Amino acid sequence: MPKFKFHYSPAGKPAPGARPRNYLMNRLFLLLMLVCSPILAARAKASLPVIRLMPSDIVQDSIKQVHWTTNTFVVKWKYTRPGAKRMLDFWMQHSGQKVCIVVGSFTTPPFTAPGPLNPLDGSHWKKRWLEIRTDEFVNLNQETAKTIVAALKGG
Repeated sequence: MPKFKFHYSPAGKPAPGARPRNYLMNRLFLLLMLVCSPILAARAKASLPVIRLMPSDIVQDSIKQVHWTTNTFVVKWKYTRPGAKRMLDFWMQHSGQKVCIVVGSFTTPPFTAPGPLNPLDGSHWKKRWLEIRTDEFVNLNQETAKTIVAALKGG
């Protein structure tokens, strides 16, 4: 004899000891959510806009690995003019969105693409950034910093 009865009496009322049908549907829905949520989360992260930095985007003698604090490093570099233009175009295309930067096997955590704080100052901000053309990754461990430096140098 089954432990639970999932049927109704001829009068349309649940049989004594039977669980309502929505109990089974609720359990099935919960199981599907548990199975699908990691898949959906992975797809959401994978769907973020991504730009891959290439050695040709970077002024090679500008790449520096700096010891920042205890066990923490920073990698700094300057973009070539075409690399800076490509990065600026990417930022403007995805302004205010979460994006990632890929360098070799390293991918940044998602961050909000930078842009001008005041839309009226946009052209000034772009012009100024294209003059400076510098960028950096902070809070890195030494192994990750070395991996990024090697990838930026084409190794």
